[in-house]
Order: sequence, then structure tokens, then C-alpha cells
Amino acid sequence: MSLEDKIAYSIELIRRGERLALALNPQDGYFVGFSGGKDSQALLQLVKMAGVRYKAYYSVTTNDPPPNVYFIRQHYPDVVFLHPQANFFKLVEKNGLPRMNERFCCRLLKEGDGAGNVVLTGIRSDESKKRASYKEISIRSRRKEHSGHTHTRTIEEIEENEHRCIKGKDKLMIYPLLRWTESDVWQFLHEQGLPTNPCYKQTGRVGCMFCPFSNKKQIDYYETQYPKFKERLLQSLTVYWERFDEHELESPEQYYEWWKSKQSRKEYIAKKAQTTMNFDECTTS
Repeated sequence: MSLEDKIAYSIELIRRGERLALALNPQDGYFVGFSGGKDSQALLQLVKMAGVRYKAYYSVTTNDPPPNVYFIRQHYPDVVFLHPQANFFKLVEKNGLPRMNERFCCRLLKEGDGAGNVVLTGIRSDESKKRASYKEISIRSRRKEHSGHTHTRTIEEIEENEHRCIKGKDKLMIYPLLRWTESDVWQFLHEQGLPTNPCYKQTGRVGCMFCPFSNKKQIDYYETQYPKFKERLLQSLTVYWERFDEHELESPEQYYEWWKSKQSRKEYIAKKAQTTMNFDECTTS
């Protein structure tokens, strides 16, 4: 399928879902998730091209790269900023730093937004194996009648039978970019004359600074550029380490270095002990 065909298909999908979006939210229509990244830029542009009713939202985590916040405010002034009840640093005080299998930050700071709405996001299937299994339309719910997670339906089935059952924390997800590739997105942005987020030039990604998806080089960059963020993070880690950690790691600073290493605690502590042993042997010989 050519990019032109993908654009036409995505716009048609967005238009088909508008009646559902208005049924759940007659005033605003679609809830469009916007991160400032290339995929959400492409999505928002498609929504505008589709001519549907919507409101776009940015979920503030307080762990956001400042250039991303400035970029959104400058180029997308109509995007609404949603502020969390508890910021990232408060969550670190209770949970430590998030890891790949313990991403409490996404669950508590982002994933609840849009409840009770038809939500559009810029997810693509080629981003991960999990996302490759996604369908373009699904009900996201924890209730038993929706199979406890993501229950797939067609727009027509949902319009006829199920949109009245979406309530509370439920939401209907539509992914118009699901079959797009990364190169499709960049080509589309170029053809539409849209600006490039400066975070891509700085670190190669748009996303939270102290994130388990970031590599060491990216985190080192944020440490250097925004030392006050790291200082605040270590303050939160000190609270967590003193209250909850089993002190296998000697200090909050060592906890942070372990987290950056992306190793298991056992592996990190063993390597640290070996390094110390080797150093002691050298100094005594």
C-alpha cells in the first residue's frame, strides 16, 4: 500500500469513528493523545485533514524534556496540558525508579487519561511485538464483560451494541497509524511541512528523561543539560532508599547507577564486588 493509500485509509477510519466519539463526548468528540513526537504530529495532522471534532491532550509527567514542552507550546498551542495528581518524583519516593517490567509511571501518569472517550493515538505496529498484535479498534477495559483487557470489535458492532457500556475507566481506542512505517511518518511530516521536534536531534527520541526505554547515552545527556532534574530525582530516591529499599545497594547514588546499568541487582552487585576486589588486590600488591 502506498503512502497516499495509507493517508486516505487513515482519514476514512477517523471519519468512520466520529459518530462514536460524539456519542460518548458530544461536546468535544475525539480525545487525541499528543506527545509532541513524530507519530502524534502525523496523527493530529490526519485528524485535522479528516475535519472531525476533537480535542488534543498532552499528559504531563513532570519528567518531560523541557525542549519537548517548549515545542508543543510553540507549535501546537491548542493542545491541552493534563497535569497529574502526583508528579513523577513523588511516585519515585514510593516506588523507586521505573524499570521495563515495572513501568508504574505510564500507568499512573498517562494511561488513565481519556477515560470514557474514543481515544486516538499514534501507535504503530512496527514499534514492538506487543503492538504488532494490536487491532485498529479495541475497547480497553478491566471489567470482566470485556475480557479483562482489550476486547476487539468493529466500529459497526460497537455503534450498534457496545458504546453505551463504555463507562468509568473504559475507553475505545482507535489507532489510525497502526500499519504505517517510521519512514511513512517522516515522509508525511515532510510533505505537510510540519516542524521537527528538537529532541530527535538531541537524543534521538521524544519521551520522558529518566525512562527505562532511554539508553545510558540519552540519560547522560539529560543529566548534563538539566542537573536540577537529576538533583531532584536523587532527593526522591533518598526517600525511597531510606524507607523501602533493602539496602543491598549502598546508597541512593548507587541505586541510581544500578538503574542506569539495566542489569539485575544480583548481576550489578556481583560485578561491583568483583571490581572492588580487583582494586584492593592492585593497591596491596
